[in-house]
Amino acid sequence: MNDELMHATGDDPSWSESYYFNFVDPVQKIGMFTRVGFRPGNGWADALHVIYLAGRRVIFTYGRRDITSDLSQYDDDLNVGDLTIRCDNPHQKWQIIYNGPGQDIPDAEILLERRKLRKPDWFTPTEMNMALTFDCTTQPHYAASGERGHFEQSGQVTGNIQVGAESYDINGFGVRDKSWGPRDWGASLATTEKPSEQHSGPAPFVNWFSMNFGDYAALGGACQRSSDGFMRGQGWIQRDGKSLELSNVTIETQYKPDSIIHESIVLQATTEDGESIHITGRISSVCPTKIPMQQGATFINEGLAEFEWDGRQGFGIAEHWHAVSLA
Repeated sequence: MNDELMHATGDDPSWSESYYFNFVDPVQKIGMFTRVGFRPGNGWADALHVIYLAGRRVIFTYGRRDITSDLSQYDDDLNVGDLTIRCDNPHQKWQIIYNGPGQDIPDAEILLERRKLRKPDWFTPTEMNMALTFDCTTQPHYAASGERGHFEQSGQVTGNIQVGAESYDINGFGVRDKSWGPRDWGASLATTEKPSEQHSGPAPFVNWFSMNFGDYAALGGACQRSSDGFMRGQGWIQRDGKSLELSNVTIETQYKPDSIIHESIVLQATTEDGESIHITGRISSVCPTKIPMQQGATFINEGLAEFEWDGRQGFGIAEHWHAVSLA
């Protein structure tokens, strides 16, 4: 089956089929993440689309549409709100198009606060018009396949973004992924254990990372919080036309004082051919996404990051998931 298309919906009410894209323009330091998710158990699809501009400024957009349980009818209709994604050639070329309103937010960290506590001028309404092409530069890397699957793929992104009277010609690198199957946003995954003394402070339960070092290499993967408090996981690296597994992945994070906003990370890993990797990352801007849960909320904090690896400069997304009690 062509995994770029929709899959048969499973019986789990939390079934989701999602498409995700990101990029960073290394010269202008402009970035993006886009996620379109189809949730037949809920009867809707939604689209979260964010552009990072200078400083901590973001253009934030969100849209929804009603759907049925037969997702196959949306293979050629991946339109949600004012966002359209379109596959021109499976695993080779995609279009990401947005024409509509957005929230121009000077500092995205405001999204951690409850809406009723934000100042009246926390955002300015704007119009955004965007047309980007994602040209895949590698073959997809599968973390899982079959009835419940997930793959990631790196690429180059070009096009134009207009925000009000501002216009930006884009040339950057990014990562896309596709997943299908049950999607739990965190309540059952987040441990209620307190962090150990060695790891006091925020205790994310998932750290996902996406890194592009120009056309030299791309890396991706995820860590989960282990019983000893460390974030451990696995991933992949694509370089010189080859895709290798990453094992023994660990991520250590420094946070803004008294906050779940991350400011820097250190990633260590081992490739399947034995190479040790040590990467440091500095987070320039974080855009939190709040997902309400029964006992609180999951905050998925998407951090625009600049990475350093053996003297090479890279860019990407460092994503941290936090379970927060709102009691």
